Amino acid sequence: MLNTTRRRALCALAAASFAFAGAAGAQDSARWPDRPLRIVIPTPPGGALDGTARLIAERLAASLGQPVVVDNRAGANGAIAYGVVAKAPPDGNTMVLTLSSLILTSLMVKSPGYTLQELTPVSLVAMLPNSFAVAKHVPATNLRDFIAWARNRKEGVDYGTSGPGSSANILGSMFAQQAGINMVHVPFKGEAPAVQAALGGQIAVVIGAAGTLAAQAQAGQMKLLAVALPNRLKDFPDVPTFGELGYPAVSLSGWSVMAVPSGTPKPIVDRLSSEITRIVQTPEISARIFAYGFQPEGGTSDAARRFVQEETTRWTDAIKATGITME
Repeated sequence: MLNTTRRRALCALAAASFAFAGAAGAQDSARWPDRPLRIVIPTPPGGALDGTARLIAERLAASLGQPVVVDNRAGANGAIAYGVVAKAPPDGNTMVLTLSSLILTSLMVKSPGYTLQELTPVSLVAMLPNSFAVAKHVPATNLRDFIAWARNRKEGVDYGTSGPGSSANILGSMFAQQAGINMVHVPFKGEAPAVQAALGGQIAVVIGAAGTLAAQAQAGQMKLLAVALPNRLKDFPDVPTFGELGYPAVSLSGWSVMAVPSGTPKPIVDRLSSEITRIVQTPEISARIFAYGFQPEGGTSDAARRFVQEETTRWTDAIKATGITME
């Protein structure tokens, strides 16, 4: 056994080591950022998330005094992007602008290459509300009429989404279960081809981003019947929520959270959280993000962490209820 003197000496050495590490971490935080930053995203260039990331990157660079580049790492339902950042050094120089696939992929893929514990939420950047729209040829102007029409179709009703295992796919399956109708999922590679299929009369329903489908409704090309949010969209006050229509469990929407590798010093996380919240709540940037179909949010790291925990529970229950998989 160690004698008392030696034990005290080792404890003192350990304490000194931790103190040194803490001081070094504080010094690193004080110098941060001292080189270019990177925002990794799980989608290709040109989409709504890419545009949002570039808006944030531009303003973040101006505020922090360092270049901020957007790194598109599309593929594997987001696992590539999330894995890259989960394994990156926790120094605040690499972050990821996620989608709700952060949770969905971790729940539905056996070995996604990352865990939720490896990433620390910085701020809830935006909500991506799902909505339910029907093609012009569908003889329904509200959800009740749609359900009545669908129940008379033995062959079922085709609904399109951006892909298998997406939040829209799970929403559609859960709604069909609760409404007692047969809806057949038709996965597309993105929302745009799903919308085109509806406009061409190949499918009856599209479930996807409210911004995208609302634009089609405004143009008279589709009919928007419901939104998956706690409250109605301010720009479309006549469109009810699923909750109002008697389907509160169907209020499943996407979202985007900025996250960094776990272990990133708290002062850096807090600085990023403050800067990102300021950026997305700036009227000019907020309007541009809203034009992408997103609802700008912002908020603290603690609030974002609680949000992700709550969403993990919600999506776990939804996946179990529907049996949806990423195929």
